[in-house]
Amino acid sequence: MHRERLTAYSAVSTRLSLLSDHRLRALTAAAMPFGSGIGGRTAELDLDGTRVFVKRVPLTDIELLPRNVRSTANLFELPLHYQYGVGSAGFGAWRELAVHTMTTGWVIEGAYEGFPLMYHWRVLPDSPPGGDGLDAAVARWEGSDAVRRRLEAIARASNSLVLFLEHVPHRLGTWLTGHPAYDWAHRALLSGAEFMSSRGLVHFDAHFHNVLTDGELVHFADFGLALSTRFELAPDEARFLTQHLGYDRAYTASHLLRYHLPGADERDDLEHEAFLREWIAGRGRDGMPAEAAALLDRHAATGLVMAGFHRRLVTESKRTPFPAGAVAEVSK
Repeated sequence: MHRERLTAYSAVSTRLSLLSDHRLRALTAAAMPFGSGIGGRTAELDLDGTRVFVKRVPLTDIELLPRNVRSTANLFELPLHYQYGVGSAGFGAWRELAVHTMTTGWVIEGAYEGFPLMYHWRVLPDSPPGGDGLDAAVARWEGSDAVRRRLEAIARASNSLVLFLEHVPHRLGTWLTGHPAYDWAHRALLSGAEFMSSRGLVHFDAHFHNVLTDGELVHFADFGLALSTRFELAPDEARFLTQHLGYDRAYTASHLLRYHLPGADERDDLEHEAFLREWIAGRGRDGMPAEAAALLDRHAATGLVMAGFHRRLVTESKRTPFPAGAVAEVSK
């Protein structure tokens, strides 16, 4: 499979690189729309028999200033808690590009296969995405002026960073519904989270719409909130990143327990926390399949800590400190 992926990468990346901006913009406009969201607009296209996933990430005027092109600094001076995947629009398009550049390199060199390859990227003119609901979004981030500046800049953006990525057919969450291979998924998620951590990279938004699979490999995708030691970081950002190097491992395990094990969809968030407490106490175990029960035995305590953190983050304060010590303790 690795050889086939690299063969496709060579052909597609060369083909796209040789297109003028005008032709590439026309190709992008003709792609089949896939969706849109806070992180950009997506589509799919067929290029000589190879399916390509296209993502248009709004590129703001401040990011296009000559001094800021390709910069991975926190250009909008956003608060650190904006890293969490609870409605954040991300810190900037150049950071997302930087992570795809790194992950594509890791796949090509054979260090880790679980990322979609980036065939090509280009800055192209685009229609502004608009700013509906801006005031409500700012309010969710406790009235942050920096968040307002970021969202207003996105709403005015007349260019996009267009990413042409390897197509992976299934979202992991959807795939697990028909293929309840919980242990396989857990091992793949753990392997990917530990690899990223070892390279100083934290995804911060690895829910199972942003994790993809072809049924053989699990691919971590959508790096709109990712943070790396290789970015241009302020001292407080570097400390924040160090404190969160175990975040993805805890997040993916707790997400698997919360949304994808048998019976999970029958419980709301508070009921899920109560269920985990009962499980840890040795109660409420009847009827759980052995594979799922083993994962609960291993990760229920982590899931409980993470569930409490995310509940407080959403319902109490975006400034809720990440319980890194508690996560490390229960994850031993």
